Amino acid sequence: MMKIVRIFLIFISFMCLAWAAKDSKNTESWRNIKSLSADFKQEIKGERGAVSAIYSGKVYAADNKVKWEYTKPLPKEVYLQKDVAYVYEPNIKQVTIGTLSENVDFISILRQVTKIAENSYKTQIGEITYYLAIKDSKPYALKYKDNLENDISIIFSNVVLNAKIEPEVFIFNPPDDVEYIDAN
Repeated sequence: MMKIVRIFLIFISFMCLAWAAKDSKNTESWRNIKSLSADFKQEIKGERGAVSAIYSGKVYAADNKVKWEYTKPLPKEVYLQKDVAYVYEPNIKQVTIGTLSENVDFISILRQVTKIAENSYKTQIGEITYYLAIKDSKPYALKYKDNLENDISIIFSNVVLNAKIEPEVFIFNPPDDVEYIDAN
């Protein structure tokens, strides 16, 4: 009888360990993402006492490409493709093209973070430290201080992971009558 109880306890122990390992994998399933789309709200805080700038829109990320589609307060599109950035501002018919010193696409940031607390992570890319918060097993907030010492906070909502994003979303195709500015 005692042997049966021991076998039963060992069996239960293994089941608990297997469940814990499975649960651990599920809570960090966002680490293995291939694509992401979400609504976002971005707040940029500059110098102390300055009024924060607040933007909102939609973000798409897949295959080392990111598109930030700003809708408020003014429309703007930002395309990041490996080490090149395109910023299109339709209201002033202007495209700014720049080179990025680091690949800072959103999925790369997610894959590089290390856990610092429950649902809190951080990573260093170049000179910038990014802090990531996870909620409901999805990215919820990204915070960092940019090269100009602005505090950036991005809150994500309606996050969809691993859904197919059509390649056309990432194709930058501005109208013919825009002015191009080289930011390098």
